[in-house]
Amino acid sequence: MTSLEDFSSHKIILDERKLSNEYIPTVLPHREEHLKKTIETLKPIFQGEENIVRILIYNGPIGTGKTAVARSIGNKLIEYARKNKIPPIAVSYINGQEFKSKFQVLRKIGSDLGLNIPRRGFSTQEVMEYILNFLNRNNYNLYLILDEADVTVKQREGNEIFYMVTRLNEIYGEQRLGLGTVIIFRNYYQNIDILDKAVISSLNAPIIEFDPYTSSELETILWSRIEKEKAMRAEAVNDEIISMIADTVGYDVKKKTGSGDARMAIKILYFSAKKAESEGRTYILPDDVRSVINRGVLPTVYDKDILSRLSLHEKIILLAITRTLRLEKEKAYVNMGVVKLEYEDLCNKYRIEPLGHTSVWERIQRLKTLDLIETKVAKGTSRGRTTRIQIPEKIGINRVPLDLLENILEELIEKDLSRRG
Repeated sequence: MTSLEDFSSHKIILDERKLSNEYIPTVLPHREEHLKKTIETLKPIFQGEENIVRILIYNGPIGTGKTAVARSIGNKLIEYARKNKIPPIAVSYINGQEFKSKFQVLRKIGSDLGLNIPRRGFSTQEVMEYILNFLNRNNYNLYLILDEADVTVKQREGNEIFYMVTRLNEIYGEQRLGLGTVIIFRNYYQNIDILDKAVISSLNAPIIEFDPYTSSELETILWSRIEKEKAMRAEAVNDEIISMIADTVGYDVKKKTGSGDARMAIKILYFSAKKAESEGRTYILPDDVRSVINRGVLPTVYDKDILSRLSLHEKIILLAITRTLRLEKEKAYVNMGVVKLEYEDLCNKYRIEPLGHTSVWERIQRLKTLDLIETKVAKGTSRGRTTRIQIPEKIGINRVPLDLLENILEELIEKDLSRRG
């Protein structure tokens, strides 16, 4: 019989949290200049100057450290303000994928300030005034981070959200508030033309570019996560393993190949360690890394976190699309009607009430907005027109096997249902 001592002796990973996407490391290798430029630009806000606005745009692909840099500064500000090293400052982080309307954004800001704002009963204007009065009354400046801005651009209230987070202290007359806002894009230049001219004028701000990480940079990042952050036992990994992962993911400047995605490199390391642990070893082998890469888990341009932030019904609809595509292997697209039937069957399986046709259609459009699916209107076989749906090549069959996507969605749905009790 295996004892607890035997199990713990096979542990490679010391702290799983430090290998997750949500973790903000204490050290950010190769992003020192980005930290310095941000602090220099927003310095007046951090020093407590009033009636001033500073906007900064981060631009770069997924996994290049944008969120980590912005949130790392926020964490330091909270710590310094608590120790009276700087004037009072409030910090709020908003993910554009989770918070899609002005009211939701304001409610999140209020929550980050420690305010309890009900979901109903207040208008957007009332909530905004409440927040501004709170900040003014307590002499707070505000450091605001808007992440996944590419998604916000496509939302119905996208223009209004951008206008609000860049001119919060102007909207209701003269305010003492000092406002520093970092807006994070994956591709700023592709999205800027969608916005209104007034918003584009507000976004006329310095842009800090985040380039993909090279192999050598990823090696530094992986060793930092192991040794400085103490995420796993250093003796379980050697230089060859780290180089192997870094070379797989790293960006080649001359050839312009490789994703340069640090999140992906950390995931490969994590899953390789989990495989070694499951086989009772205290060290990672090259074959563990090969197995993880060839298994279809990686590489991929989408992140599991994007799927986890979907609502329960959005996850079930995406699962219905995935299952239908798996069953109809010869087809690139599946019809909306068939997907809806599969969705209703899944709702029955999970013992929840299915949404009506219009609500399902709205969620299909949201999945399309997030680039998780593609839709195409085609002439039906009988009369009228029908919507055909597929999962894009960039996250679909060629990059992530549908059976894997199905397993991930099932796991996330089960978690949602367990939280509901």
